[in-house]
Amino acid sequence: MEAEVTNATKTGRKLDKSTLVWVALGVIIIAIAGINLWSVFDTKPEALTETVPVSVPDFSLTNQQGEPLALSDMAGKIWVADFIFTNCPTICPAMTQEMVRLQSEFVADPVYFVSFSVDPERDTPRVLSRYATTYGADDRRWHFLTGDKAEIYQLAEQGFSLAAGHNGSEILHSPRFVLVRADGDIHDFYDSRSGPAMLRLRRDIKTLLGK
Repeated sequence: MEAEVTNATKTGRKLDKSTLVWVALGVIIIAIAGINLWSVFDTKPEALTETVPVSVPDFSLTNQQGEPLALSDMAGKIWVADFIFTNCPTICPAMTQEMVRLQSEFVADPVYFVSFSVDPERDTPRVLSRYATTYGADDRRWHFLTGDKAEIYQLAEQGFSLAAGHNGSEILHSPRFVLVRADGDIHDFYDSRSGPAMLRLRRDIKTLLGK
């Protein structure tokens, strides 16, 4: 009799533990369902914050044709900027290929492209010219710029709010593209590695073109 009571007690404890586990799982499932339901019905828009337009600061550099190019030369133009270097073994080729696609897609539109070299000591106008030719860049619409290293790094970090620097011998730079409006203000930033971001860039360019 005593053995039966003991067994019953053990069985009851097992049932209690099993019940607790199922109850806990039920609570978790209900909580997840509640969160998902809230995300569906909570359609209240986020509070909009006014952003102060940021203008690209003045610069004076040299393009792949050995000609000077300053911010004033881009006045009244819609342009896409990035920071690369020709010896880059990682993201630069992919970034440049994205620029190639943009150049092709907007070949009939007044859209321009500017690629600043973050390795200007090696990226001379001649080196940049070869690089531009390799990728089929239109010299009239796509400028590859070199010049004073300190000026370029300051332009990246303070002008475009993009990372640029060194980690030992490794050159670091942002993979983002920057869309600049005709008035010289920065419109937005786009991760060149992101498909959705690049689609958004294309839409924004068309919006600025009035399409």
